[in-house]
Amino acid sequence: MGIKEILYFRIPQLMQTHIKGRFQEIEVPRKLSLNLSFKAVKYNVNDLNDCFKETAFSTQFNVFTQAVDVFKLTNWREDVLNKITSPKNYYGNIKRQDFETNGDVKFVAELSRFEFLPFIAFKAVSDVSVKEDYLYNIEQIVTKWNKQNPFLNSIHWTSGIEVGIRSVNLVYTHIILKQFNSLSNALETEITSQLHFNYLYLKNHLSLYSSANNHLMAELMGLNVIASYFQVNKKETAKWKALFFKQVDRQVNPDGVHMELCTRYHAEVTDQIIISIEFLKQAGNSIPKEILEKSKSLFNFTEHVEYYNIETVFGDDDGGYVVNPYFDNKFSLYNSQLGSSNYLFNTDYKTIRNVDFRNYLIFGRQFVNTLGNKKQEDILFESSGYSFMYDHNTKTKLSFDCGIMGDHISAAHGHSDVFHFNLSVNDIPFLIDSGTYQYHTKYLSWRDYFRSVKAHNTISVNNKNHAVNNGRMSWIDCPETRVMDNSFSEAFSFCEAQTNAFLRDGVMHSRRIEFNKIKKEIIVTDNFASNDNDSKAIQFYLHFHPDVNVDLKKETVILKSRNTSVKIINKEFKKARLLKGDKEMPLGWCSNNFNKKQSTTSLFFTYQFINELHLQTTLIYND
Repeated sequence: MGIKEILYFRIPQLMQTHIKGRFQEIEVPRKLSLNLSFKAVKYNVNDLNDCFKETAFSTQFNVFTQAVDVFKLTNWREDVLNKITSPKNYYGNIKRQDFETNGDVKFVAELSRFEFLPFIAFKAVSDVSVKEDYLYNIEQIVTKWNKQNPFLNSIHWTSGIEVGIRSVNLVYTHIILKQFNSLSNALETEITSQLHFNYLYLKNHLSLYSSANNHLMAELMGLNVIASYFQVNKKETAKWKALFFKQVDRQVNPDGVHMELCTRYHAEVTDQIIISIEFLKQAGNSIPKEILEKSKSLFNFTEHVEYYNIETVFGDDDGGYVVNPYFDNKFSLYNSQLGSSNYLFNTDYKTIRNVDFRNYLIFGRQFVNTLGNKKQEDILFESSGYSFMYDHNTKTKLSFDCGIMGDHISAAHGHSDVFHFNLSVNDIPFLIDSGTYQYHTKYLSWRDYFRSVKAHNTISVNNKNHAVNNGRMSWIDCPETRVMDNSFSEAFSFCEAQTNAFLRDGVMHSRRIEFNKIKKEIIVTDNFASNDNDSKAIQFYLHFHPDVNVDLKKETVILKSRNTSVKIINKEFKKARLLKGDKEMPLGWCSNNFNKKQSTTSLFFTYQFINELHLQTTLIYND
């Protein structure tokens, strides 16, 4: 943290929270006036009925591992999992990680993003049999929330990303109900009053400098959406637009990957950008060509996240959304976003649905998905350090992390996963990322595990992570990693990279992955070079999907799932152990959903060397 950040951000931030906020909390709610030049997208009842035919609509919303009927919810400050209610308190005095007082903040905050409201509004205006009941409940939800969460006096006023996402869903709800003449005066007052407070909060709490990541983008999304739809000071409107354009340029890497290098946060920021641009356009703003090009580039990476319904996970994944058709079991955020790209930029990404509720909400009835047929091709995202390789004949995908850990600021959502790789064959996941599980300090030991090198398919030196853990959400002394060579073709591809992550122990590590699609063989070669004569120890880790049967026989691991098998051969496997659900190391755990962990099988061995070491691991797939 530099002097400029301290002077221009951290000190004003403290003054805002502990001094200015005391004057702002007495702000009287005001009803915002609509921007009469705003041209909202149009919806149609027949379109909605067609969309709802594909779903089993419900008012039950899943908060990670906990199902909640939002029509029956009466306490909007409750952690619905642990049944702890955060008290009304001035926001500057609230400690978000105080579990005993506030519960798990993720379970408190998720419902108050109001992701369900636009879709309940859609159902209300398209189904006369539930209309009266649904409109009543929407009004009750917003009214009770406002009463239970006075401005700056609850936990829901402690995070800008939550306020930004909540604002977007309230605006969408307002647009839908107003368009179908279903917005009561009382509900309009409740929605616009809260949006007035949201706007005040966001403009005074922007996450700048070392906090400028997906949080800042969500905050700017909220400001631009509110300032586009309602009448707001013109100078402020121009300011939010300029800041948004600046952050798009800053946060999207040259190769189109979001700077935090997490697949899920890449998707969240993509929606933050697309929604902001659409509202700015609807308010009559022109979007600079370079911003549109940056936005288009995001989908180059999105194309490679999901393959035969299997998601590639890199970094933290808390299942976050801006727009969330929570009731649609067929919904895929990544596939939906590719449909957005086909519509906006005339791309040809392969998609599986003509329209889904996310695209319909954002673009209205003018949305048309061209259902492209473009196949994923082997690729290296050079500035971000991700490589994807495919053998489409066997539905095989290999994902290789050959870059740095997260963003250059604090690597907040990054994991110690340098040289980690995932493998799926015949649309079956075999080698996996272990996941995220939790953020809360109550689960800090598990947080440390799932972020650590030992939870990834890579190698450690002297039991060290690739960087120094700096608390539950950041790293320091992050390593440099560079791609040394790569080549891609339909028959044979390879990628080789080197990291100085273990230079503090006098060791350089390189990993080369060769993908021979003719032989159905993948060779992983690890080279370690030491700059002294001291003995070093490496720790080798592999993690297998819970549904995979794992058998270790001398130098060979045999993986089987359904009608497919993979052999992994390494002469050092004779020293290896298979562990499942081990709590002491810990090892043998995975998480495919936030707040959910389960045992799985992991392979581990350690090996001593002096000066240099060469390891070769051969994977034979579709055997």
